Amino acid sequence: MVGRWVFAVALTMAMAGAARAEPGAAYIDAHAHLFGDVGRGETDYPGAVELAVRTMDALGIRKTLVMPPPFAPSHPQSYDVETLNRAIAKHPDRFAVLGGGGTLNPMLAAAAGSTTVDDALKARFTEAAHAVLDQGAVGFGEMMAEHFSMGPDHPYLSAPADHPLLLLLADIAALRDAPIDIHMEAIEHEAGPPEGRYRSPPNPSRLTPNIEAFERLLAHNPKARIVWAHLGWDNTGQRTPDLTRRLLAKHPNLYVHFKMGGDSLPVNQPLVKGQGLGAEWLELIKEFPDRFMIGSDQFFVTPRAQKRFPQHTKPMRMLMNQLPPDLARRVGVENVRRVYTLGDEDAPS
Repeated sequence: MVGRWVFAVALTMAMAGAARAEPGAAYIDAHAHLFGDVGRGETDYPGAVELAVRTMDALGIRKTLVMPPPFAPSHPQSYDVETLNRAIAKHPDRFAVLGGGGTLNPMLAAAAGSTTVDDALKARFTEAAHAVLDQGAVGFGEMMAEHFSMGPDHPYLSAPADHPLLLLLADIAALRDAPIDIHMEAIEHEAGPPEGRYRSPPNPSRLTPNIEAFERLLAHNPKARIVWAHLGWDNTGQRTPDLTRRLLAKHPNLYVHFKMGGDSLPVNQPLVKGQGLGAEWLELIKEFPDRFMIGSDQFFVTPRAQKRFPQHTKPMRMLMNQLPPDLARRVGVENVRRVYTLGDEDAPS
């Protein structure tokens, strides 16, 4: 894992040849995490928040949406909205919270192998979903459909994108006017895992297509806004601009946010070393200017912890600096405010 982190840092530095990381137009980061686990049963989420604020100030990030990652049922340090609300209490204007990764996702993961769900589980899931929003969350996240294990402490999690619990969540999301943030590696056709990407087990030895199931989720309730996270951070080589264009054209309730870093395959990244923003990506954003956002997936780690994560905020700043002003405003601010129904006070000045 250390080697991968070093490579990620190196690639991020190399990207600087194509785009600057210095602040330009302020923007909202729609997807990030707080890592407060110190060890020995101790946590320091406020320390992670303070690091996040310093990073945001340095890069011109006006507001960040934080959420729990998609936890496995047995994860010993899982958390959800309550923990995040306490952590951001001193900076309510700089953060908003999504929830469900620590409560709803474990239920989904536990039931992933079954195509049917009994009424008791549906009732528990529904109650928990409403509780997430009742505590002030602006959406559901991070939920998973296909989540690769990238190391010994990083779980492999998988559930059909059209699993009954995800369809149920789509109905709740439509009812409550709240989006669903979902992590799903793109698998349009069956293949073996990209060489050197990950180990199997725990990851599968063959990649099973999941796009048709994802489209069934999108079509299930068109009033449910589905945000497919991590565009530009591709671990299968199949999340192409062409696939993105086809899905955006067919499903008006689909949104995406960009993530980039050296800890993914080098293909299908919007920024090209020495060239800046790739022409096909710029054309795609222009074609669907209301559907793209920035979501770095940065893990902000308390200084008291030894854990380190790859750098993803600087590549996002670089991407923002490559966009024309009108697109930067829509991708960086307006789309996030609309999709997550943030108030006017959340607009960068």
